[in-house]
Amino acid sequence: MSRSLPPASRLIVALDVPTLPRALAMARRLRGLARTMKIGSALFTACGPDVIRQVRALGFDVMLDLKFFDIPSTVELSCRAAVRHRVSLLTVHASGQPEMLRAAVAGTRDEAKRLKLAPPLVLGVTVLTSVERGGASRVRAHVLMLAQRAQATGCGGVVASAEEAPAIRKRFGRGLRIVCPGIRPAGAIRGDQQRVVSPAQALQRGADWLVVGRPITGARDPRQAAKAIIHDMQEADPC
Repeated sequence: MSRSLPPASRLIVALDVPTLPRALAMARRLRGLARTMKIGSALFTACGPDVIRQVRALGFDVMLDLKFFDIPSTVELSCRAAVRHRVSLLTVHASGQPEMLRAAVAGTRDEAKRLKLAPPLVLGVTVLTSVERGGASRVRAHVLMLAQRAQATGCGGVVASAEEAPAIRKRFGRGLRIVCPGIRPAGAIRGDQQRVVSPAQALQRGADWLVVGRPITGARDPRQAAKAIIHDMQEADPC
């Protein structure tokens, strides 16, 4: 991820809503502000692959966040299907066996080559941001171990809290991209998120992309909330 990208291009909005009409209405409200929408397990289970097609038809890139974790052959088939849905990013659990991660990467690349498409970026999910802070050094060490596994098996990036992003960036440089959920503007309700930072802090700590859900989708004015987050990002990265 180039550091020259404008902050709005580094914002991923999590469409964690229960229905297709609500997801599409939210995406339409945010056109021109965010480039990428995240489709997770709740929305995908409710709506199926059609939600990917319709969100892409609105002009967005899609991060498919299903956190694949299964035997290698099943994960490979799942990743191949994700490529056919034209997603830009997809997630697998970095805690899976190395063979599973290698199968995810190989299947993604092979299917993209077959279809003459740019392959989506495979992201290894490390430790969820809902895990409490207790034992920060232990959590950091575990995140770094999973990031090492993700890099060694060919994943292009990781999903991790911005609290661990500086350690990841120090260990792996710019070669491993970092997607940070658990982003909360100052004064926002944490909800079930534990290891949270502000948008500006996340960029300062080395994040490439920020995933923001409820602070935008649950706001009275989602478009204004997105603008405020982008403004905070610009404070840290005024390109």
